[in-house]
Amino acid sequence: MSLETHVNSKLVDSLPLFELESHIQNYTGRNAIDRLLFIADRCAPLAKDALTLAIGSLKQTADVNRYEDAVERLHEIAPHDPRATIDTVWVDEVSKATRSTGDKLELELKSYKNNLIKESIRMGNSELGDFYFSIGDLSSASKFYSRQREYCTTHKHIEDMSMDMIRVAVYQQNWSQVETAMSRIDALPSKNSDIEPYLKAVRGLWSLAQSNFALAASTFLNVPVESLTHFAPKSRQKVTYTITEFVTVNDVAVIIGLCSLASYSRNALKDLLDNNANFKEILESEAHIRTLLDSFVLFDYKSIFSTLEKHKTDYMLDIWLADHVEKMFDRIRENCYIQYVRGYKRGYLDKMAARFGVSQDDVEKDLIALIESDKIPVRLDLENKYFLFKSADERADVYDHVMSIANTFERNGRLLLVNIGVLRGGLEINAKPESSGFELKKKALM
Repeated sequence: MSLETHVNSKLVDSLPLFELESHIQNYTGRNAIDRLLFIADRCAPLAKDALTLAIGSLKQTADVNRYEDAVERLHEIAPHDPRATIDTVWVDEVSKATRSTGDKLELELKSYKNNLIKESIRMGNSELGDFYFSIGDLSSASKFYSRQREYCTTHKHIEDMSMDMIRVAVYQQNWSQVETAMSRIDALPSKNSDIEPYLKAVRGLWSLAQSNFALAASTFLNVPVESLTHFAPKSRQKVTYTITEFVTVNDVAVIIGLCSLASYSRNALKDLLDNNANFKEILESEAHIRTLLDSFVLFDYKSIFSTLEKHKTDYMLDIWLADHVEKMFDRIRENCYIQYVRGYKRGYLDKMAARFGVSQDDVEKDLIALIESDKIPVRLDLENKYFLFKSADERADVYDHVMSIANTFERNGRLLLVNIGVLRGGLEINAKPESSGFELKKKALM
């Protein structure tokens, strides 16, 4: 699903906890506009305010098409609002200027092609890609960026082209193109180390898009907190690639928190909270995520579900999380059930329902679903309302352990006998550094 596509399949009726104007100040450029239009699509109570802010931001760009679209949508909601009328003077001026710039760049590229200057042709395609990106035409931008490939003569050229492709593809949410471009960079024998945090963040978004929550969490955990709060060095003259172009440190804290709750065990999460200094710094930006993770470690499942429900609207209005919230919540609930039943040989459903803050019937349905999908090894007694955790066969475990020790002892004994036989036979073993193995040499017989 492209960020340019207006999707109304997951509307929310309640207001989020954040105040829209202060929230959107965390973002800049196209990212801020995309988020405002996304919120306008998903949240009817905020639609008017979001469109108003988006229209103001769009008039600071050359994206005439999205400006006109936003004004038309505002007119449908508030026809009497003065901003619900298209500023034709501005539209004409910007359209004329962009048309002139585009024609000039096209003529320059044509001239470069006639002169067969490869580097100039590459730069001409790059400049046209930048131009179309600036006016919001991502499809044309992607087309011209990709045309650089046959004119790339150095590893740096391939890296720059791939970074351009990644940037556009992330905004389009064209994840197959993102994967292809990242693979192209990975295949380079050398690359600019300054872009590593950016690529890790993009890989995190790619993993999230595939609903691979464990990989998304581990990938974002490797993104240094400094790269989320400071601008990265420029990759090339005109374009600065920064993680904050897509996500802020707050967004990363939420993504890691929810993804780890959905996929990590209690011990893994506890180790993460205790020993990962980078994550501790990231968590400082979102106190409620720290509360969620602490609740999971402390088996306070009722608190987890109440906190998640409280912030659900915020998550549903995040451009990266929205399509995964329901699946995430289901995975988190499953993970909580799994961690709970592992702590008991026998557990009673009424106490479990009280711990989770749900009805006993809901607990029964959820446990049955988990048992049928082989996610938890328990037997459920619906008549007496308890479950039994199927622990591993301890006798079989002991037997396997003893047999493993015996096999190791037998192998070591055989090796010892071989060694004795070698010595008795007058052979010596010489290891050569350049050789992959050993050579046996017969000693001279006296």
